[in-house]
Amino acid sequence: MSREAEAARRETLRVQVRLDALAAAIGRDGDGHPRPEAERRIVLDAARAALDRLGDGALPAAPPAPPEASLLPETIIANTYTVRERIGRGGLAEIYRVRHRDLRSDHAAKVLRPERALDPVLARLHVSEARALMGLSHSAIPRARDLLRHGDGRSVIVMDLLHGETLAETLRTGGALPPEAVATLARRLAGALAAVHAAGLVHGDVSPENVMLCGGPDGATLIDFGVVRRAGEALPDVAFAGKWSVAAPEQLAGEPGGPPADLYALGLLLAAAARGERYGLGRDRDSACAARARLPDPGIGGRLGRVVRDLLRDEPQARPDADGVVRHLSGTPLLWLKARLVPGGARSRTEA
Repeated sequence: MSREAEAARRETLRVQVRLDALAAAIGRDGDGHPRPEAERRIVLDAARAALDRLGDGALPAAPPAPPEASLLPETIIANTYTVRERIGRGGLAEIYRVRHRDLRSDHAAKVLRPERALDPVLARLHVSEARALMGLSHSAIPRARDLLRHGDGRSVIVMDLLHGETLAETLRTGGALPPEAVATLARRLAGALAAVHAAGLVHGDVSPENVMLCGGPDGATLIDFGVVRRAGEALPDVAFAGKWSVAAPEQLAGEPGGPPADLYALGLLLAAAARGERYGLGRDRDSACAARARLPDPGIGGRLGRVVRDLLRDEPQARPDADGVVRHLSGTPLLWLKARLVPGGARSRTEA
């Protein structure tokens, strides 16, 4: 054996001894006692992150963490994904861009904020969101790829990474959308809601903030299924979930709201897109009720205007379903229930 080979062998043995010591330190604390499982996972993830930084020269440097980010750049999630940067933050959760360590593919990872993660109701809703997204398949709904557990105990939803801006941002900076763009938006989002409702689910928070425009209205994607639930069921231990500004009249009356409530919110969203400003409003039940009592005409003409006005009817059974919206805007004549009572309590069907 050459001197160089012998030196390399000895150095390898020295490194192996140190790695064995590292493994022992991960498994036991300074007093030699076994670490609790949760603590061991945190220490193990930190060690993996350090080793990755040494050996992964192909990975570009991550940007610095924004203030209050709970996951720092280069953090390893479940030994599979590396955190690159935080790209979104709401009242309940944070969104990070992450990269698969082996495939080098970028994804979005949604995790509850640390101060929210201890709430059992929110933790349960987070898992329900992952389950819903994994069971849905539509081009206007992001696909969830995995549900993982981070070392600190928080569950992480890994999903498709979207590029674009929200409808709320577009309206704030660019104003109203052209009528043809609103019609495209309506068909695409109604198609997404049709898939949600066909699965027996209610989105519960259809709003401009929860629509991503990926390349324009024809790439509109319905996001944030954080309060998704089974149709006909109320969320346990939650009096109201979603936004009062897009709540349907039946929700303001105390009902949980089913698929028709999603369609009412879609009507408010389309009216906002056509007007270039929020439509509906209300920060609590009382102000939302007052706003619903004086909704102005959306100012949309033609077939689209007719659909939007029907979506904004007070009676849930008078609104078209999501499939009906898609078919009607595609030019297919359709019958749906109108809010017009006939003698005997029956409702008449009229062509929309």
